[in-house]
Amino acid sequence: MSRAMSKAVLAAAVVGLTSVAALAQQSTTSQTKTFEVLAVQGNQLVVSLPEGTRELTVADDFRFTVNGQQLSVRELRPGMKGTATITTRTTVTPVTVTEIKSGTVAYASGGTIIVRTDEGIKSFTQGDVDKRGVKIMRSGKPAQVSDFRQGDRLSATIITSMPPKVVTEQEVQATLAAAPASAPARAASAGGGSASSAGTATGQAGAPARTLPKTASPRPLIELATVLALAMGLALSIRRRFVQ
Repeated sequence: MSRAMSKAVLAAAVVGLTSVAALAQQSTTSQTKTFEVLAVQGNQLVVSLPEGTRELTVADDFRFTVNGQQLSVRELRPGMKGTATITTRTTVTPVTVTEIKSGTVAYASGGTIIVRTDEGIKSFTQGDVDKRGVKIMRSGKPAQVSDFRQGDRLSATIITSMPPKVVTEQEVQATLAAAPASAPARAASAGGGSASSAGTATGQAGAPARTLPKTASPRPLIELATVLALAMGLALSIRRRFVQ
């Protein structure tokens, strides 16, 4: 193959590959979901979604926006609620296999040529070429089967379509609100009840014992004892007289 023909074949192959790359199609979808954090253990996150409970593995470098701050999954707490916007980008790229082959025309008759290649001798008609999507070149220019004569050099670019390559990328942006601080309020309420009970107990235990008034005196007891002694003495005197 001449240098000029080689350049022409290479240029045709590059153009073919560029056209295939241009056929790649990309679609983008976006959806927003509400969720609540149920449990966090390391990188494992259990959330409640509208469709049910899900366990997710979150990368260390992913960040959640909580009250304007960027937090990792390990910094989340159960009870946090938020929304997640999921953007999905799907790129579909046609996959083709391009082969460039060359050979020498050994026989040409009407719409049929027999070509000698490194893989052996093959026969082509214009219908075969059109059906397989083969592009044949003669002297660096596109040609038909009928353009070739015995002894001509030709190159063929064969493009075979394969299943397309599908690449899906997802981008998630999550925004949460801090969990409600209900536990401290309950603790404060319980503390107030304890203080009230303690105050009641102190009032009962600290009540002063009753004491006699300062005006009280043992004098009435002494007078009573004197009267009883005189009465007993008088009774003894009367008894002796009767006995005598």
